Amino acid sequence: MTHKIAIITTREFTKGYGDEYDDYQKIIDSITAWEEVSDDDFNTLRYAAPRLNFSIIEQPTDTKKFVAKTITDYMAISRAEAVREAEEKKKREEAALARKFKKELRDTDSKKKMLVKLADELGVDLTGLPKAVSPK
Repeated sequence: MTHKIAIITTREFTKGYGDEYDDYQKIIDSITAWEEVSDDDFNTLRYAAPRLNFSIIEQPTDTKKFVAKTITDYMAISRAEAVREAEEKKKREEAALARKFKKELRDTDSKKKMLVKLADELGVDLTGLPKAVSPK
């Protein structure tokens, strides 16, 4: 099997912002042209990379498996994600509104039941006039 690779050299540095935050960055200094190499050559390069301070990047054999290949693809994915997030937010808001309405409905029902119970206990009909007291 062959591997289509490129070799990159990088420069690493850390910018310190005091004890609370350090910003690590890796900058690519150079990249080679893409070349196909054998398994043996690939393994030799892979083991030599840490000692010689370079990195290997490999092109996939099946590029169709990549979701995004261009900036335009990333923009389309980003826009779709924004639409999905907006739809989820709308659904959450609708669900919260439905829960609130259901709670208010339960509260109204319980208030009506309490009113009927209190009216019976106090001997008042719901028009506010005293009920006729029945002989006991």
